[in-house]
Amino acid sequence: MKRLVLWDVDGTLLSTDGIAANAMRTALRQLVGPEVRIERTSYAGKTDWQIVRDSLPSLDEATIQARLREFIDLYVSELSAQREALIARSTVFAGVMAALSALTDYAYQAPLTGNVAAAARIKLECTGLLPWLDIEAGAYGDDHFDRLALPPIAARRAESRYRRAFTPAEVVIIGDTPRDIACGKAFGARTVAVATGPFSMAELADHRPDALLPDLSNTDAVLAAVLG
Repeated sequence: MKRLVLWDVDGTLLSTDGIAANAMRTALRQLVGPEVRIERTSYAGKTDWQIVRDSLPSLDEATIQARLREFIDLYVSELSAQREALIARSTVFAGVMAALSALTDYAYQAPLTGNVAAAARIKLECTGLLPWLDIEAGAYGDDHFDRLALPPIAARRAESRYRRAFTPAEVVIIGDTPRDIACGKAFGARTVAVATGPFSMAELADHRPDALLPDLSNTDAVLAAVLG
């Protein structure tokens, strides 16, 4: 029976060479104007919703939640305007295409990412990865600010899509940050960490993923890590 494999996007499958981060900072400035301080914060492993919260500590949660859709619209518009640059400068990491292809016989595959859904779609479209992932079965940074809340959302969507329930033991979460590992463990899923983002093998190992890979270039190793 097929498993449900949920992929992080940035740092795991691809890099946008800083284009998306710049688009996000531009959208934040458009959202709050020139007077409000925007804090510099690490984006790694966070949902976009969480990034907005961390970047604008002077705004209360109710205000951020009320203006989240406005931010998303600004961000997606800015990202869409950069489509040609995304196509030219984004990188799909070594082994990604082969891994996605090899897993099709064993798993349904969808994103589980901190990106808001519209941004995830743009990035996956611009890198040619969208056909491999069922975006309707994924979970995103506009579903909840806390990444730990995303796996149950994806599991419910996958159940609706494929007309079968997925127990946590049938779910695999693949990502490049400790937050990816944490959200998988909180759900009871199998966790696969890959050191293609900002964290080293040793740093990821400290968080005890079920499997740890330097990258996705060895397809046999990826299959072994995912399928256990």
